[in-house]
Amino acid sequence: MVRRTRSVFMGAAAAMIAARTAAPPGALLGFIHLVFTVSAAVQGAIWVREFILGLVDRRAAVSEDKAALVSASNIIRVLVNVVVWSLAFILVLDNLGVNVTALVAGLGVGGIAIGLAAQGIFADLFAALAILFDRPFRVGDAIRWGQVTGTVEAIGLKTVRIRSLSGEQIIVGNTKLLGDQIANLARIEERQVVMVIGVTYYTPAELLAAIPAEVARIVAAVPDARFDRAHFVRFADSSLDFEIVFFSTGPTFRAMMDVRHAVGLGILGRFNDLGIDFAFPTQVALTGRADGRVIDPPAAAASPPQGATG
Repeated sequence: MVRRTRSVFMGAAAAMIAARTAAPPGALLGFIHLVFTVSAAVQGAIWVREFILGLVDRRAAVSEDKAALVSASNIIRVLVNVVVWSLAFILVLDNLGVNVTALVAGLGVGGIAIGLAAQGIFADLFAALAILFDRPFRVGDAIRWGQVTGTVEAIGLKTVRIRSLSGEQIIVGNTKLLGDQIANLARIEERQVVMVIGVTYYTPAELLAAIPAEVARIVAAVPDARFDRAHFVRFADSSLDFEIVFFSTGPTFRAMMDVRHAVGLGILGRFNDLGIDFAFPTQVALTGRADGRVIDPPAAAASPPQGATG
């Protein structure tokens, strides 16, 4: 902004300061005032323009999506130039004594008409700027949007292109994309894993009490895994259920699945060593007498029927 300060403005400002003390003739004072007004309006427009574009360029320097940001910067430059120089032109005319009320009203009506006609385009444009500058996600990030999970391939001025896990490319409008909740999977620092295992009702109580400590040792032995808790949670129909919670400290989904795989195999091997059986859905059918007493099939087979002789 300092480098963009024009010598004409500095000269006009100096002449204006001198005129305040020297009291030149009226015509000369009017000319100095006119030059200062025009140069001040132009210089103010240049300062505002440089300040806004400087912020844009500073943000662009740290962006990874250079192509999209160059296009966005060009659009911003056009908009800034139109707005800033229009305001400077109106300000100059107003200081020169021109009635600018009709001009401002006409520009307002025209702006409203253009805005209504192209509101969808402008909405997507400003949404693209929000994505590029606020950076909720970047090109290459894995995101989840609604039922869609995939990798961001490109961020355009109107749409974002996402490559889904199933392979197809999904194109979403910027406004629609930002209107819903987005989960940025690339910024996950840890992934929680919840496993529920069921053991049989015949497991001794001392082995049931040892399960949390055993699971903690298994998880601690797995690289990139952090144990959280293991608790008995419920009496199920055919099992005693334990809930195990641990974290994968690797950021990727594959790292989490590797940790889950290693912990699961570790639990399986250790339970086999301890003699703890995993439960599976079972049903036991009991035969009863009319009075409700259960018939023991082996005992009924060994005893002779009533009325039989030896």
